[in-house]
Amino acid sequence: MTPLLAQRPRTDRAFERLYQKHVREVYRYALVVLPTREDAEDVTQTTFMNAYRAFELGECPRSPRNWLIGIAHKLCRQRVRQAARLHEVDYADHAEEAVPEEAGPRAADIGRALGHLPFDQRAALIMREVEGRSYAEVAEILKVSVGAVESLIFRARRALREELEGALTCHEAERAVSRKLDGRLARGERRPLRTHLRKCGDCARFARSQRAQRSALRSLANVSLPSSLSSFFGEAPPVRSPSRA
Repeated sequence: MTPLLAQRPRTDRAFERLYQKHVREVYRYALVVLPTREDAEDVTQTTFMNAYRAFELGECPRSPRNWLIGIAHKLCRQRVRQAARLHEVDYADHAEEAVPEEAGPRAADIGRALGHLPFDQRAALIMREVEGRSYAEVAEILKVSVGAVESLIFRARRALREELEGALTCHEAERAVSRKLDGRLARGERRPLRTHLRKCGDCARFARSQRAQRSALRSLANVSLPSSLSSFFGEAPPVRSPSRA
């Protein structure tokens, strides 16, 4: 613990530990959902300011991770709605860094396609694919049912593919592919899906694209934390001297 932090009240020390544990995840979520790094930093800082006020009032969330992402999600939605009134949002810039060009869809294409998804679909897809959250966790954050989350994710995957590759056909087969990707396809539905994919080249390409999309989306998780977010109280972590041989 740094000397300055050691002098702070116990509540502040506890909150700084909470901040250090979850700030990267909150920033990563905001960075993928919002159009610029500046927006992501602002939302991350505001998220923890709001959380700190609640923390001081004695709020003790059952799941701090979901609680913080829930706060960030509301702030992101507000910012996206405000931006939509002013200009068209472009998501390609920071996606180019996060998505490798050689793996699946091109980075610029993923960025543009994400930007055209409705906000709730984009948020649900990012929570599932990038954050690796369960359907139940996404439902808790979005305050909807698990069934609604499944529908959001299916529509998001379908819309993303439509943006990347054009119009879809064979709706039921595509939905089965989406359910299979999450391990939610019933055993009795697997053989009909395999039979359909052997006969339908369009749906077979769709199934392959879904696996590539998942790989590309998950690579968005590899983001570095800016120095402005290194500490909630504005204190840089101590620099350790290299050990001597």
